[in-house]
Amino acid sequence: MDYQYRWEIIEELGEGGQGKVYRVLDSSKFNIEKQIRPLIQRSIQILGSSIQTEETKKEIFKSFRKAITDLFRAEDPSHHGALKVLHKPEDARDADRAEARIKREIQAMSEISHPNLIRILDADSDSRWFVSEYYPRGTLAKNLSRYAGNFPKALRGFRPLVDGVSELHKKGIVHRDIKPQNVFIDLVDNLVLGDFGLVFFTDERHTRISGTLENVGSRDWMPAWAMGMRIEDIKPSFDVFSLGKVLWSMVSGQPFLRLWYFDKARFNLEEVYPDVQSIRFANPLLRKCIVEHEEDCITDASELLVEIDKVLSIIDINADVLDPNVERKCRVCGIGYYGLVADRNPTQIRNFGLNAVAGHSFKIFTCNHCGNVQIFDLFGLPEPNAWLKK
Repeated sequence: MDYQYRWEIIEELGEGGQGKVYRVLDSSKFNIEKQIRPLIQRSIQILGSSIQTEETKKEIFKSFRKAITDLFRAEDPSHHGALKVLHKPEDARDADRAEARIKREIQAMSEISHPNLIRILDADSDSRWFVSEYYPRGTLAKNLSRYAGNFPKALRGFRPLVDGVSELHKKGIVHRDIKPQNVFIDLVDNLVLGDFGLVFFTDERHTRISGTLENVGSRDWMPAWAMGMRIEDIKPSFDVFSLGKVLWSMVSGQPFLRLWYFDKARFNLEEVYPDVQSIRFANPLLRKCIVEHEEDCITDASELLVEIDKVLSIIDINADVLDPNVERKCRVCGIGYYGLVADRNPTQIRNFGLNAVAGHSFKIFTCNHCGNVQIFDLFGLPEPNAWLKK
C-alpha cells in the first residue's frame, strides 16, 4: 500500500544512507490538497461575487469558516507523523539489510506499548515505509540545557525513559542505539525513546539480521567492551551503559562523554557543579552504569530502575550526602555547616549532658552559624562514613 493514500508530506526532516524521513499530515482527518484548499479557493471566489444572493453567501461563509478552522487544526502536531521511507534498492546502501531492518523496526515498535517508547501509527513493511509519532520539540540532543545542573529534575525525567527500556528488556529486546539524538521530548516534557533501527532480539526464534562483525551501536554511546563483539553476544547491560551516558549528558548539559570517564577531570559532575549538594548522588549511580568492564555494569534496565528509586527516595527526604569529604549543610538555618566538636571524648560529651555508658559512643556536631546540634551514637556500629573528618 502506498503511504500517499493516507499521509500527506509537509516537509523533509532528514535523509540517511538508507532512506528519508518526512513530517506528514494524516489526510484521513484533514486533506488539505483535495478538500480544504479547494473549498477555501471556491469560497473566496463566491464571496467576492456580486451575483450570489446573501443567503448563498452566508452558507458559503459557514463552509469557508470551517475550512479555515480545519486548516489551523491541521497544524496541531497530534495529527502529524514522522514518515520513514527507504530509498529505492538501486539508490540504497546495502538495500537487503535496510529492508530487513525496517521490518524489524516495525515489529519492535508494534510489540511494545509504553508511553516512553515511540508509537507506530501506520506501516507497510513490504512497501518499505512506516509512520511513527512526530515530536515538534525535537530531540534531547537539542534540549540538553533544560536539565543542566539540576540532578533531581534530570533523574525524575530520566526514570520513565528507563522504565520504557525495562519493558524492552523484559521482552528480550536490546535497543543498542540509545543516545540523546534518539530520545524525543513530547509536548508535556516526557522523554520518548525512538529509532529502533538497530534493535536486536535476544530471543533465538528471531532471525539475526546484523552482520556478525558489524559495529553494534553508535560509537560514542556504546560500551567499550562491545567493540568488535558479535551481535549474538550483546546483553541488556549494553543499553544500561548508554542510558548512564544519557543521564550524564542531561545533568552536565554537554553532548559528549569520552569512554567511561565520567569521574575524570572536566567530565566530573561534582567538579562542574561544586555548589549543588544533590550532585553528590550522581556519580555513585553513574559508577554502576558507565563502566569499563561489563561485569561491573548493572545487568538490565529493571535493575537500574531500582537504583534510581533508591536515589530519588534519598533526594525526596532532603537527606544529607553520605560522604566524609562533603561538608554537611545545617538542616535548620540552611546557611552554616556542621563541624565536629565532640569526638567520643567523655569530657567533651558531658558538656552536652551526655554520659557514654553500656557501649554507647558519641560524636557531636554543631552548626557554625546557628548552633544547631547533631548527635550520632555509634553503639556498636562501625563509624558512619557521613561523619566529617576534620
